[in-house]
Amino acid sequence: MKQLIFLIALATLSCANRESTLVQEPIQPCSCDGKPLFKVLKVQQVINSNFINIFFGSCEAYQVKWEIVKDSRVLLSGTAKPITSAVGAYLGTLPEGNYIARLSGINCSGTSEIPFRFRPINENNSLSKQVFTVYDSYPNFFENVAFENQTDTYSPEKFPATQIALAPDSLMGGLPTPTFGVIYDKPVDVFLKKGLDHRSRGIYVSLVRPDYRPCHEYFPNLQFDAPCISTSGKNITYEEFISTIEPSRRGFFAYPPKGNNEIGEQFFLNQPEQKLYESGLDYHGAFGRGDAIGGRAQVMFQTMDTELNLVNGSDNKSKNKYMAFLKGIGDATTGYALIMYSNTFPGVGRFQKERYPLNKSDYANIRENPIWTEKGDVEPIKGWRLSDNPRIVETEELALYAEDGYNQNLVLKNKEGHPQRTINHFGSNANAGHPLAKVIHFVETGAYRAHLDGRKYCSQAKIIADGVSPSNNTSGGYLYNDYVGYDPQGFGAFLPRHLAFMQGMMIFFSGADYWNIWDRPKEGLNQDAYNGTIGALTYLGAKVKLSNSNYSLLELRPSLTFTLWNTEVSYNGGQTWQKHKGIDFKDSPTILPLRIGYTPDGKIAVFACRPYGVEPLNCQWRVKINNRWITGQITEKDWKSCYPEQKERKDFYLKIQ
Repeated sequence: MKQLIFLIALATLSCANRESTLVQEPIQPCSCDGKPLFKVLKVQQVINSNFINIFFGSCEAYQVKWEIVKDSRVLLSGTAKPITSAVGAYLGTLPEGNYIARLSGINCSGTSEIPFRFRPINENNSLSKQVFTVYDSYPNFFENVAFENQTDTYSPEKFPATQIALAPDSLMGGLPTPTFGVIYDKPVDVFLKKGLDHRSRGIYVSLVRPDYRPCHEYFPNLQFDAPCISTSGKNITYEEFISTIEPSRRGFFAYPPKGNNEIGEQFFLNQPEQKLYESGLDYHGAFGRGDAIGGRAQVMFQTMDTELNLVNGSDNKSKNKYMAFLKGIGDATTGYALIMYSNTFPGVGRFQKERYPLNKSDYANIRENPIWTEKGDVEPIKGWRLSDNPRIVETEELALYAEDGYNQNLVLKNKEGHPQRTINHFGSNANAGHPLAKVIHFVETGAYRAHLDGRKYCSQAKIIADGVSPSNNTSGGYLYNDYVGYDPQGFGAFLPRHLAFMQGMMIFFSGADYWNIWDRPKEGLNQDAYNGTIGALTYLGAKVKLSNSNYSLLELRPSLTFTLWNTEVSYNGGQTWQKHKGIDFKDSPTILPLRIGYTPDGKIAVFACRPYGVEPLNCQWRVKINNRWITGQITEKDWKSCYPEQKERKDFYLKIQ
């Protein structure tokens, strides 16, 4: 006999309508045991939140429509596929007052409503309230940031504070989230030591937080058998626990159920899809369920580091197994799950010219991972695609070697001072990588392909050298072991500051939605690279005057169209125009990495850089907006240096007009 479920503490996000195919015509009344039943029981505002949970009773209402009504006017509405007998709605745009919550069945017929009172809260209380500087044009934010002479530190305090731009996010029920989300999947110790809020320097969520206290910021026992004790002596279970960390700051990193090994691979291949879906539901962090919305724990970002063969979807079995697990992960939390190492174009970080479409959407020349492009074949994912839940985000890791960051034409010498080789990053005779070409190539093609499906894309381009050793006698992070700079302890080194900065800027200008900054550094390394990273976040968040207003690149992001590989550049005064794919930048030092973003009303942002100091200094660029060509010029005097000690360097160009 069917059981009538009266929900006690859980509800479903209103954005769940993105995650299911809705049945258009009701077939029969919503009922239980053959008797019509569809009733709203109560409305409850989630603690410290502008979400409400609308609790209802029914047995067959798997798809519903919710409406918030006042004076017979529908103010807000949405659809949902509840995973419990309730739905949730975000009311952050409404003032305090009395309203009516109305639910209607979609897969079956039934309507019910109930009055409630809503009291909004201020959701931006953790974002900086200070007044931010508005610049006439971009200054050189590096001019006061000297090269780090100490190891294991960097200098975010030497950069000005900037503001993270937020916009209503339909995938989170209208909750404001970053227009370009930056996640710190690395220790945040430097910020803690210097008493800085990482959000004041552009980082929205930090995932590695050893400073969190048990039974305050996190629940210490996820086996649920050791409750926390309140100040009054009451036992608090995980279902009741509410982290003191506000939901928009919550994040965690995770590994698959049995690890990244053969045992883990077999676990996936041998478990039925329903069990794998349930395993995914276990990934909800340690922040408690006391303020859960729709059975989903409130978490902003999580990463899933699965390094198993099946993530490439080599056959239908692998596809369905991993899709079921990912669907569970997506249903476990309210926020975004960044899925590492499973990508639309399997290639393990190799350049692939076939990643560029033959036309706007033709990928006939490259194998695509069916996990990201096809429907599931069995329950609970039958007919379901990953694009049905865009909160599950493809996250593409890019690794590098220490030598990839060395200067062009640097001579590597052994301990005796004898030359071993001269570094070359370009052409068929290259003996070191070109990490910036890789970033542009992967991000512009990966983000473009994801957006075709209505999905989001995250770049995890690393700035620490931890590439897998190419030979048995070389430690991780190095290509060569016969020169004085080689460190057999592995995790070679960080990129130099200017390359780290250029990577961050090009991740943005290549169309990524998110940037996951991953790192687990060993002690004793120079971390000046992070001054480059913070520099990129500063330029993205800094406001400059434009016409009668002021904007940051982050504020413009929702309306920006990026020209990507169709960017047009001229090196001969406009006589001829060239287009460069990201993959082209590794082939020749005579072309300039340059990308453009523009808005429909004619605002234009241009970024160009010279990663190895040998690329062109002069060029023209052009972009067509509303059938009108707009042309600009870069000259030798327009460049800025990333190093105050070397003011003569010409590293980058950035302008909004």
